[in-house]
Order: sequence, then C-alpha cells, then structure tokens
Amino acid sequence: MEEKITKPLVSVENPMRTILGVVIAALILGTLTGYILSTKNSGSQVASILPGKAKTAQQDTRTFKDFAEGVIKARPIAKDPTAYVEGTHYLQREGAVPVALTSSVVDLSLYEGKKVKVLGETQKALKEGWLMDVGQVEEVK
Repeated sequence: MEEKITKPLVSVENPMRTILGVVIAALILGTLTGYILSTKNSGSQVASILPGKAKTAQQDTRTFKDFAEGVIKARPIAKDPTAYVEGTHYLQREGAVPVALTSSVVDLSLYEGKKVKVLGETQKALKEGWLMDVGQVEEVK
C-alpha cells in the first residue's frame, strides 16, 4: 500500500478543528488591524492641513456649482399619496420655470417665503423641469 505524500487540508472526520482555527485567526488579525489603524494619526492630520478644504457642506463652493434665485415655497401635499413627487420644496422664480428643491444638508423650511439664492447640484429629474440638490442658501435683500 502506498503512503500519500500530501494530506487533505480539511479532515472529513474533524472539520470543526479547521473552522475554529480560521475563526481564531480572523479575530486575532482583525483586532491587530483595528489597533494599528486606530493608532495611526497621519490620515486625519493631512485632511485638516489641506488648504481650501471645506469644513462643512454649506461652505463647499466647488461641489455646488449651480445656482438659482427666487422665493422658496413648500411643496403642496399631493392629493394622491402614491403619486411620485420630486423635491420637498420649490423655488418660485419670476418669469422662469420653478426649480424643485431637495436637500440633505440644509433645512429648507427655515427659508420658506424668503427671497434667496440657492447653490447646489442639478439632479436628473423625471417629472420636473429642474431638480436641484441644495447645499447652500443665501438670503437676498
């Protein structure tokens, strides 16, 4: 009878031993990786040193290139609750198509009824003529 030179990695008789070894190795390596990454400061210091980097989304003028001016109004509640609606508010502009507005960084309800200049990024609209994700709002006197 010939003796095998290689042995199977997973023993059919005791697969739990291999699984337990993999779990223990993963825990040790994961803990070690987490510790190394948590003690490394260089990444967070570089971000704060870079000039011109906006501290908040509202200070970011590079991302929010599009702008429009008008009066912010709340979007009326649709009669059909299943109807698709774009934007939470709209910007009423004199002599122009209204702009549907949405924002995750600015509370647009604070500017309802006020004449403002909104800066943001145009989004693909399915129903509206213009849909903007607002990043910054400036009141106009």
